[in-house]
Amino acid sequence: MKLIPRVAVPTMKYFFGSRYALAAFTKKSKMFNKIVMKSLFDKDDMVVLPKDKVVLKNIKTDISIEDAGERTVLPSEVVNEMLRRADKIFIMNFCLCRRSSKCEDYPVDHGCVFLGSGTDRIPPEFGRKATSEEAIEYIKECGDLGLVHIIGRNKLDRIWLSTGKKNELLTICNCCPCCCLWNVTRNISDEIGSLFKRMETVEVTIDSEKCVGCGKCVDICFTKAITLEDGKASIDDVLCRGCGRCLEKCNSDAISLSYDPESVSSEIDRIASMYSFGKKED
Repeated sequence: MKLIPRVAVPTMKYFFGSRYALAAFTKKSKMFNKIVMKSLFDKDDMVVLPKDKVVLKNIKTDISIEDAGERTVLPSEVVNEMLRRADKIFIMNFCLCRRSSKCEDYPVDHGCVFLGSGTDRIPPEFGRKATSEEAIEYIKECGDLGLVHIIGRNKLDRIWLSTGKKNELLTICNCCPCCCLWNVTRNISDEIGSLFKRMETVEVTIDSEKCVGCGKCVDICFTKAITLEDGKASIDDVLCRGCGRCLEKCNSDAISLSYDPESVSSEIDRIASMYSFGKKED
């Protein structure tokens, strides 16, 4: 079965360029949408986590950023807690999306992290097994490089890696705004797009009074949720996945992101309940 992922890697580049057209066809054909949904996205549940740096930037506080980070439950804790619980972790040494797109803006050698018994079936030349501590440090490194963490159940990964049942693999993507496969959210049917969601309670708002219409937020938004209307940025709440890249790019302090820290705990419990990836013994 390890032949499948080895063949998938070189084959992917031939289909990657057609992903937007294929996604758009799911809106035109109910039959095609049903086939794609069942074969590639059935039971998917992927959550986009706001960038930690964005959250800290958005905190209005008179204490240092370092202290604020220690006192605030950051979104990355969802990923870190899953890593602490996992007994099998595999770090990919490449990102399939960035490799297929020949990305020049973000490192190709920083790929996904996979958890669960399904990682035993991943070809060893694709990466390395890691401890929780190593993986947590790697996730921090990916965040520092500007990559956004997306975590959950992803059938596409189980297919191309041939890892087995849905509860045997947990995916942690480290995504750039230019190459991520989930960029198709802006083109794909609402039914499939709804499987790729923002973290609970996350809200992104734009203050039109402060907005100077520079368009930087428009350029960086990977779901194309932001547009300029009459020289002011406007956000589509349905398309927005709450990653916070727009806030990071905004120099006029016009964009804000908020979330209830309690939602971090609820996301941890919800995601953990979907998997049987094992727990470390005390």
